[in-house]
Amino acid sequence: MSGPKNLVIIIWILRGAEINTWEIKMPQNIDAMNGFCVHIPCQFEIPDSFKTSLDNSVKAMWKKTTIDGAIALGSGNVIGNILNRNCTTVFHNVSAGFSDMYFFRLEGHEPLLYTFRQGVNITVHKDAPPPVLNSHVQVLEVLEGSELTLTCSTVISCPSMQPLMQWSPQLGEQLTPTLKEDEFGQKMLVSSQMFKATPLNDHLKVSCTLLYSQGATRQVETSVTVRVLYAPKNTIALMSPLGPVSEGSAVILSCHSDANPAVTRYEWYKDSGSGTLVLQNQGQTLALIASSDVQGLYVCKVYNNHGTDQSRAVTVGINSCQCSIALYIICGLLALFLILITAIDVLKYKSLLKRLQKFEGMRESMMYATLHRTSDSVYNVIQTRGSGTEDDYENRNLSKHQPKSEPWLEVS
Repeated sequence: MSGPKNLVIIIWILRGAEINTWEIKMPQNIDAMNGFCVHIPCQFEIPDSFKTSLDNSVKAMWKKTTIDGAIALGSGNVIGNILNRNCTTVFHNVSAGFSDMYFFRLEGHEPLLYTFRQGVNITVHKDAPPPVLNSHVQVLEVLEGSELTLTCSTVISCPSMQPLMQWSPQLGEQLTPTLKEDEFGQKMLVSSQMFKATPLNDHLKVSCTLLYSQGATRQVETSVTVRVLYAPKNTIALMSPLGPVSEGSAVILSCHSDANPAVTRYEWYKDSGSGTLVLQNQGQTLALIASSDVQGLYVCKVYNNHGTDQSRAVTVGINSCQCSIALYIICGLLALFLILITAIDVLKYKSLLKRLQKFEGMRESMMYATLHRTSDSVYNVIQTRGSGTEDDYENRNLSKHQPKSEPWLEVS
């Protein structure tokens, strides 16, 4: 029996003993399910002067709506021992029309006729009431590394129909659902699970589900969303454009970090060269114009309510070549121009080569025809020259062998 329950009972007993009055102890509200039973744990105390009248002839009953209302249920529903001042009662197969206030009454021999002033409000639900999570909130915020215990409980209004209790997801260590009693003696099904909160649990929805199997299956659940708060981590500084840049160019540094809640302050520092960081500016981005004074190592520091973090250094460098963009453009255009000229020359060369090849072919044909005609002419000349008469031959031969006459031998 728990300490708080013992304390309530002791106070209740002492109070009754001191004031010597009528007292009853039972829940003020009970949630029941349509078609199920409803169990009312109940104990009472009466003044000492009436205790001799408390015998087996006393009838226990319940009145409905008010203490002067009609009798709703008789002694057959009271399962407690009246002689021991136990008025525990069970109502079976309740329906929506059963919802009302109920007051316990004792009827015995004079003067033991009394209706207790404190009643119990019974509400019959069409569906099963959802379980209760100890957080009592829809969103539960915890710090990273905290040991978190979630406890799920439900009042068993009908002990003969105990539901199955399950967790989703199952995290860390779980305690098997067990039955306990509250300060009024109501049966409660309780289960807990313990786990250490990490960033992986952030925005995790944890549910406790009750599953009733009587007749048609009934399932109800209660959920809580876990928000894990943590200091910044995985901080990184990025530079655009990448690598060394030309002097006079614009450089943008940006800082990114994982934090919950989000980063509230960004700071940019430059390494002075001696290892000392000098604050440059605040903000998630830092805009620079590249120059010899600007180049160097930069780091980003970030902050939120739970801590701080720092990025690795990023280097802003200046190109050694100070060629302007215009010069690069001119060089590119000249290179393109040379490529175009070369391509045109190649095309012209190919065209000229084709024309020369064509001309060579025509020239060979012309030479053949000329040579053919020339051969025939020479042949004809030779034939003509070789076709002289024999007289011509003799005359030529005679003239060849006849000696020449000397002028002084001539006869006048």
